Amino acid sequence: MDFLINESQLRVILQEQDQSKMSDYMKEMYSYTDGLVDRAKKIYGLNLKLLLTWGASVGGFVLPLSNFIKTGRFELNEAEQTLILVGIACSVFYDNSRMLKLIYKKIKEHGLEETFKEVLIKSKNLKNSFSRFLSSANVTISSSLDLVAYSFLIPIITDILEASTTNGNFEAIGKTIAKRLVASGVVIVSQALLSDAIKKLIKKFTR
Repeated sequence: MDFLINESQLRVILQEQDQSKMSDYMKEMYSYTDGLVDRAKKIYGLNLKLLLTWGASVGGFVLPLSNFIKTGRFELNEAEQTLILVGIACSVFYDNSRMLKLIYKKIKEHGLEETFKEVLIKSKNLKNSFSRFLSSANVTISSSLDLVAYSFLIPIITDILEASTTNGNFEAIGKTIAKRLVASGVVIVSQALLSDAIKKLIKKFTR
């Protein structure tokens, strides 16, 4: 049996469901990026703090690739994983050819070229799949930078859809979830754009 609830009741449900859950996800992704940047500095002397300007987006994009490395046939230690992942992150988020050349030089020095190429292909597939995913929901992406800015959504899409099953008021749900994500302080997409994107995603994938 279906029960209809009004918008104010929906807001209460979403707020009581777990007020910090979405914000915690964002902070965890940002923390992951911060740790990656810190390890790159300590191990390889690379100053990649500019990656932190992308907030949680770097973590959202790189975390699935980290899991790919850990669960695959690769036998890499933490330092090698760090080098591969910062190489990927910089190739996507960091428009600095000098830094990219420096990282690739270190990758070659450590004999990780083939591994890097394999993970890079995986990253391009992930980026293309995410682009198609957003396009299928009519989320407007005008540039590659717009696309990567939304990357923090990759690990939490399922949670967003689960949080939206209580009501068909996509506008209210989108606004509530977007507000919570932006409140984390580590999301670079504006609340209005994020709200619209989430509304469209929920509308497409819950009907």
